[in-house]
This record gives sequence, structure tokens and C-alpha cells, in this order.
Amino acid sequence: MKVLKEKMKELLTKAQYIKRKKYEDKDLNDFLNYWNFFEEREEIIQGLTNESIQTILYSKYYWCSRYKERYMELFGLDASVEQQQYKILEELDQRINGDVDWNIIKLIEENNV
Repeated sequence: MKVLKEKMKELLTKAQYIKRKKYEDKDLNDFLNYWNFFEEREEIIQGLTNESIQTILYSKYYWCSRYKERYMELFGLDASVEQQQYKILEELDQRINGDVDWNIIKLIEENNV
């Protein structure tokens, strides 16, 4: 399974996604914007990349995980971020009919994708 993480700036530009600045930390902002991009522009991303819904959802989980990791480095634990991550897992499970690849989830969690 593929995760979209390369050339993200180019993909956001093609989709005409306007990045928002919520934090002073550049990485945290980027991770949040990429996560929101997959949340808000799923159909546009599929149209631009011809990727499957699985790739889109795993990518959303990937960026949420990177955001959570960076957020915890800067501010400590936030239960609401963890909740959002679990919601993505639930969405993945529902939308791909329970066929979640837990090995990919583990690799994402370990930042080995």
C-alpha cells in the first residue's frame, strides 16, 4: 500500500488548497495542513492522483500521526488528537470493509513508511 507523502506542496498547489497557519512551528503547521488536505479534498486528490481510497485514507492517517507526534514533542499529550487518529482508523475500517492492513498502520506508527 502506498502513502502520499512526497511532493505534498506540489499536490496542494494543483488542488488549489490554501494552507492555514495555526502554530509558529513550521513542521506542525505543515503536518496539520496535510492532514486537513486529505480530510477536506479527498475527491480532488483522487482525481489528481488516480489513487485508491485506501491510499487516501492511509495517507490521512500518516499525516495525522506525524501531526500527533510533533504536537506531543512541543506540547505534550492531547487526548483529542488521539481521538481523531482513532476516528480515522474507524473510517478506514468502515470504508474498506474491515480490510485494514495493520502492518501498514504499525509502520506508520513507527514512522517507517
